[in-house]
Amino acid sequence: MPALILMYHNLAVKEADLACVPAGHRPYVLDILTFQNQMETVASEGFPVCTVRDWGAPSHPQRTIVLTFDDGHVSNHDVAFPILLKNKLKATFFITAGLIGVQETMNWAQIRTLHEAGMEIGSHTLTHRPPSTLTDEELRHELVKSRCILEDGLGAPVTSISSPTGFFNPRMCAIAEESGYHALCFGRVGLAADAGDPFSLKRVAVKRGMNEEEFKALLRFDGSLIRRIRLQQFVRELGRKILRPTLYLQIRKILMERVFVR
Repeated sequence: MPALILMYHNLAVKEADLACVPAGHRPYVLDILTFQNQMETVASEGFPVCTVRDWGAPSHPQRTIVLTFDDGHVSNHDVAFPILLKNKLKATFFITAGLIGVQETMNWAQIRTLHEAGMEIGSHTLTHRPPSTLTDEELRHELVKSRCILEDGLGAPVTSISSPTGFFNPRMCAIAEESGYHALCFGRVGLAADAGDPFSLKRVAVKRGMNEEEFKALLRFDGSLIRRIRLQQFVRELGRKILRPTLYLQIRKILMERVFVR
């Protein structure tokens, strides 16, 4: 059976916090109450929940929910972590190794606290640059160096990685395996196949616009909803292919600022 890998980012303590978030990233910032309700739903329904690392093990549970967090924002520790503990849930936190403790990212003490509580710490590359803009040599450096930094800081193996930004580089799959990782998550919408390639794990981003019924439909592995989200992604990817990454991001930023104008 497949796994539903959910992708989260920041959590907003209050609505005013959104003013400090770049417009293009705001759809990925959930309010606390929404996240809390979602985790209570996951826990109360009794869905098997595990980390990316554990799902890759031979004895992983069937029809699993995998919770993941990208970027390492401080709200992952301050807000998400207590809610996960309260609901007895585990998650994988993908950390951008070169940005630890910078601005609003988690510091080493916070990352180690997550690790010691049984959460998985994975890599989100070294600098968060779009992989599609990197050469193989640059990409390998991003993967190898980030893994070394995280393993040195944790004193434990780091075996999972997620691709940053929506600009994926297919070569990242082979380079991740060569670099010693066991699994790679990327932004393609869909379920992670049970017998599929562990270096092409699909996920579904949980955004601000997702309502309670849609979230529950996701947990039921609702194919029609996943196809609709995939279609939306296809439109975005078409824009990325037509436009250069820099130009695409500039246009997206302008459009998002109009949507979120206050």
